[in-house]
Amino acid sequence: MRNVKLTALAVSTVLLATMGLSACGNSGSGSADGVTNITIWHGFTESDGDTVQALANNFNKSQSKYKVTVEQNPWNVINDKLLSSLSAGTGPDLVVTQPDTARGYIEQGAFADVDDFYSDASNETSTYRKNIVNDGIVDGKHYGVPMGHAPYSVYFNKAIFDKAGIKKSDYPTTMDGLVKLAQKLTVDSDGDGTPDQYGIAFADKESGYIPTLLQGAGSDLVVNGKVALTSSVAKKTLTYWRDNVYAKKVSPSNLSYTDAQSLFISGKAAMFYIGPWIAKTAKDKGITTGTFEFPAGSKAKVTLAASNYWYTTAQVRGNDQKKAAVYAFMKYFNNKKNQITWATEANYPPNRTDITTKELSDNALIAQITPYMDDAKLILGSVPTGFVDVQSELNALGPKISTSTGDISSILKESNDKIQALITK
Repeated sequence: MRNVKLTALAVSTVLLATMGLSACGNSGSGSADGVTNITIWHGFTESDGDTVQALANNFNKSQSKYKVTVEQNPWNVINDKLLSSLSAGTGPDLVVTQPDTARGYIEQGAFADVDDFYSDASNETSTYRKNIVNDGIVDGKHYGVPMGHAPYSVYFNKAIFDKAGIKKSDYPTTMDGLVKLAQKLTVDSDGDGTPDQYGIAFADKESGYIPTLLQGAGSDLVVNGKVALTSSVAKKTLTYWRDNVYAKKVSPSNLSYTDAQSLFISGKAAMFYIGPWIAKTAKDKGITTGTFEFPAGSKAKVTLAASNYWYTTAQVRGNDQKKAAVYAFMKYFNNKKNQITWATEANYPPNRTDITTKELSDNALIAQITPYMDDAKLILGSVPTGFVDVQSELNALGPKISTSTGDISSILKESNDKIQALITK
C-alpha cells in the first residue's frame, strides 16, 4: 500500500469537511424505521472477503438497531478515493487498512481515536493480543482495532524434506540452524554453478527482511529516532546473511516475493519465507507444505506480520448513533465465536488469546501458526513517517547487500542517510 500525501490546502479541506460531518452527521446515518446504517470498506477478495461479508450478514440478522453494508474495493482504489469520499460525506464509517498507511490518515484527521472502545470492558478488549493492540496505538491513543493479522513463517516443500530425511525434530530454532539447513538443501547436481534446487527462496527485493533480522539481533531499523543501519549490529547481521545465504547461492539474489513464490511452487526451492496464503497456492500446484516459525536471532525471536486493523473514520466523529453501530460491529467481529469462524474460514490467527488449539482444529495450519503471533512485530513499526519512501529505499538496499562483496559499510551508510532524511522531513 502506498501512503497518501496531501498539500496543506487539501489537508485543510479534509479537516473542514470532517468538522462539518462531526457537527451535523452525514446522509444515510439512519432510516425511517430508526435503523442506523454504517458502511465498511475493505480490499479482501478471497475467503477472507467472503468471511467478512458472512459475518456482516449475521450481524445484521442478530439485531435490529444497526445495518452494516460492506463494500469491497481494490486496496489501491480505497487509498485513492478515501479522503475525497470522506470530504464529501460519502465514504466508509469503518475501513480496513494497514497501520503504516493509517498513520498518514490519522495525521490528516481522517480517522478517529477509539480509546473509549478499549476502555469499555464489555468489548472484551482485554482478550486481544497485547502486541497487536500496541501496534495500533499512535501518539498514545488507540486508533486501530485488530482485524486480520498473518504471521510470516518458513514454509517448506514436504516432498523435499522427506527425501532429505528431515524430521520435525530437525526444524531449526536458531538463525545458524536455518542457514545450515538451507545450505544442506541447496543442490547443484550438474556443477554448473547454478543450483537446480535452492535451499530457500528469500526475497531480497522486499523491505521486510531487513528490519526483522535487525529486531532479532536486538536492534531495529530506527532506534531512538535515529536510523541504525550504520550500527555494528546491522553490519554484522546483514553481512552474515549475505555471506551465508546469497554468496553461497542458497537463495537467488534480486528476488521479489513473486519471483520467490514462482521458485517455490515450481519445486525449485525447498523453503520460502512468506505468510499462510502460500499453503493453498502451493497445494493448487501439487505441492504439500509444512511450516515452522522463523528462527530466533541472537537476541530475540521475531515474527514479521502482515497486519490490518479496523479504523473508524471521521464520518463517525460526533455522531453517537454511528459510533455505537461501528463499535457494536467491531465487538461482534472480535467476539469469541466469530473469531473462531474468522480463523478457521478466512485463514487468519484469531485476534483473541482465549481461543484454544482445539477450538481451531478445523484449520490445522492456523492452529499451528497462531502462537507465532506472540512474537509478531510490524515491519516498519519503528519508523515514524515516510513509510512508502522508506520501504522503497529498503527494497533497493536488499539487492545491493546480497550482490555485494567485502565491506558493506558504505552501502549501509548511503541508505542510512537517505532514510534518516526521509523520517526527519
